Amino acid sequence: MTLAGFVGAAYLFFDSQAPAAAPPAPAPSVVAYNSDGLSDIYDGFQVEPLSLPTGRGPAMIKLKVNGPTTDFQIVHTEPMHMYVLRDDLSGYQHLHPTLVDGAWTAPVTITDGGAYRVYIEFTPAGRPATADPTVLGVPFVIPGDTSMIPVPAPSASATSGEYTVRRLDGTADLTSGTQTALQFQVLRDGRPAELEPYLGAFAHLSNFEVRTQALMHLHPLPSDATGLLSFHAAFAERGDKRLFLQFRAGGELHEVAFTVFST
Repeated sequence: MTLAGFVGAAYLFFDSQAPAAAPPAPAPSVVAYNSDGLSDIYDGFQVEPLSLPTGRGPAMIKLKVNGPTTDFQIVHTEPMHMYVLRDDLSGYQHLHPTLVDGAWTAPVTITDGGAYRVYIEFTPAGRPATADPTVLGVPFVIPGDTSMIPVPAPSASATSGEYTVRRLDGTADLTSGTQTALQFQVLRDGRPAELEPYLGAFAHLSNFEVRTQALMHLHPLPSDATGLLSFHAAFAERGDKRLFLQFRAGGELHEVAFTVFST
């Protein structure tokens, strides 16, 4: 072989061993948000905090909602429901903000330090009435010493004043991914209590995942005023849930809480 032929063969050999061109970089993945209050953005809507509590005592929450519409449906007698909760699942507050100068505004009182989250729940105009609402949230922190409260174990009953609320299936575990009716009985002196309408129904129930603090509103099923309450429950994830039940009786608003486990 001539020198020229050897050089040419060597060139072809080394060229054939050259690494192939690097494949194109994958397109950035799209972050998927859930409408559970753990994100400030969902479905084209974003909540912008204008004023959040910074210390203990009375404060004002002001939030602006940016999105395709500012027209929200009236659901349970209000265009927006607001919730405040500490990360140990204590300090629950259910507020009804009003729109003031473009901001959803509500007074709140924070009694202890810790990490909190404020949730807002609304249903944009045009969305079917049976569809789930949009739930957004933003965190805030109250500095200083904090008395953390452990999440109570499941219990078959809870009390508020002279009223006792029984969970009809006791402390039975529920099955995740299965639709079921979660039923409660409100009693006064051992007899069914006479309930009064609250937010267009005889009770309101908010469910929070203990592990993540994700919010899921439980829809009331048709009931009467004789103290029997039923809610449509379909838990997606296994784990403990903390449920806050509000009802009106004797001219006053009452609140009880239950811990429920789903397998």
